[in-house]
Amino acid sequence: MTEAGLRPSVEVVEAGGRVVRIVDGHLLAAEGDARPIGHDLPHRGIELTVDARGYHARWSRAAFSLPAFARLFAGGAAGGALFRLLGLPGAVLGTLIALGVARGARPARPADVADPAVTVREDGPDLLLSSASLAALVVAVMELTDTPGPVTVSPASLAAGEGVRLDDVGGLPDIVAQFRDVAVSFRHPDVMARWGATRPQGILLSGPPGTGKTMLAQALANEIGADLREIRTPEILDKWVGNSEKNIQRIFAEARGLRSPTVLLFDEFDSIISYTGAALDAADQMINAVAGIFKQEMNSLIEANPNVIVVATTNFPDRVDASLVRSGRFDLKLTVPLPGPQARADILTKLVRALIARHETQGFRMFADDLDIPALAAAATGLTGADFKEALRRAQLAKAMREARTGTPAPPIGHAELLDTLTGLRFGIAPDLG
Repeated sequence: MTEAGLRPSVEVVEAGGRVVRIVDGHLLAAEGDARPIGHDLPHRGIELTVDARGYHARWSRAAFSLPAFARLFAGGAAGGALFRLLGLPGAVLGTLIALGVARGARPARPADVADPAVTVREDGPDLLLSSASLAALVVAVMELTDTPGPVTVSPASLAAGEGVRLDDVGGLPDIVAQFRDVAVSFRHPDVMARWGATRPQGILLSGPPGTGKTMLAQALANEIGADLREIRTPEILDKWVGNSEKNIQRIFAEARGLRSPTVLLFDEFDSIISYTGAALDAADQMINAVAGIFKQEMNSLIEANPNVIVVATTNFPDRVDASLVRSGRFDLKLTVPLPGPQARADILTKLVRALIARHETQGFRMFADDLDIPALAAAATGLTGADFKEALRRAQLAKAMREARTGTPAPPIGHAELLDTLTGLRFGIAPDLG
């Protein structure tokens, strides 16, 4: 893997006490093509894209928080547009419309933001901010959302869990494409309603452990600006007769009352909701009763609350009764396979680039220039994305321990060291922390 292909370009901009780390931000899209760029802004409903005209930040109507914007907005055309989106009566506009984008023109904005001009307009049900400068746009977003920073704007902004986006998922292009379609359907309910179209109500992900099923659910939630509500076995199954059934009813009753987009994740679905067929004892009767209530609740969930989508994951699809996951309950049933050589290279590239973008500075390099990603991927047959994360964690820990013990800066992680770590994982060899 060449230096240019693996090591991203990182620019750090400090503006008004806020720090923006821009990774590969110079890569403008071709004429007429708009591409999403990853980010770790924690505020929901913000979608950053770039095209030949510049950079854009989009808010969906459902993402607006009235109390937050009431604190920030006191006047200006941008505020008027925003509050019309909120559907507030005209009398409210005079008192609650805020500083907002107008703050971008205040004298305190530092000169190191190259182009401070940020325009705002209504675009259907959304509010769209645009600028020729990615730094200016992100700082405006940070001001509007009261984000102290730092913020990383990057196609390689993979975070452990909470901040992961679909851009960060490697080696699963077909599944990611279908998840993008689901995200688009969530962001455009007006179009869905006009056509009488119904987006998928449930997604079943099956495949071996460590292949990214849970991460896909997290990425989907972040992509649509949704909360992730994870349901685990102890929340449902109870030793007392009737309590398990009440628990599943309670969970769906809460889901029907949610007013913000939510991904309801049943991880390890086969251990939570199953079906035994003929009930031989009281335990079988309880399991069947829980499964029956689950089916009834799923039948009406999307009509009761279109803001909720159910994602279930399982390592053992043969243990899940077909009636539980039929179409109409789970409309997408996707298999997440063990990654092949090219998928492994894609996953490892994204992970390494993310670590470089997040941790490397002018005076510190985490990885040496001799990394050969295709060779590492070829030597990692049978390993998953979770294994790659663990290999990198071990390599980072070994370097940190070496530096902590000796007081001397450790050299970057080289190809041979990472290959040894991957080999150790593949054959169950314990790591050497030196």
